[in-house]
Amino acid sequence: KRVEERQREQLAEQERQQQASRVREQAAEQQRQAQQQAQQAEQSRLNAERARQQAAADSRQYLPLSKEAPEYPARALDKNIEGDCSVEYTVNPKGQIENPKVLDGCHPLFIRPSLAAAQTFRYQPRIVDGVAVAVPSVRNTFHFRIK
Repeated sequence: KRVEERQREQLAEQERQQQASRVREQAAEQQRQAQQQAQQAEQSRLNAERARQQAAADSRQYLPLSKEAPEYPARALDKNIEGDCSVEYTVNPKGQIENPKVLDGCHPLFIRPSLAAAQTFRYQPRIVDGVAVAVPSVRNTFHFRIK
């Protein structure tokens, strides 16, 4: 009877060890899967960041480097005239302004100072595929207000 009892105890112990081994293997497998998911998520994040940086590098936006406000016309100031004046122009590959024109709705007294101010603007050129390109139809609105 003792021999049978020992054999049963040994079998029970073996089963417990096998069960514990299975639990450890499952835990290790779950940990591997979690690590793989974390690596995939990190890789996706890095790919997205690289794509964003590449897009920014490939077609970098033109950025204003200097923009000076226009002078308020003395005649408009004397007559207490306020208003807005929108100017449309092209930023050339050197970052300079070309072909400025005033859009509709601008008071005649604000046209000349708006065009003069726009001519002084300087931009960082837009870069597409490593080459500076012109940016057409850029708009800027000047707000003439008496303070």
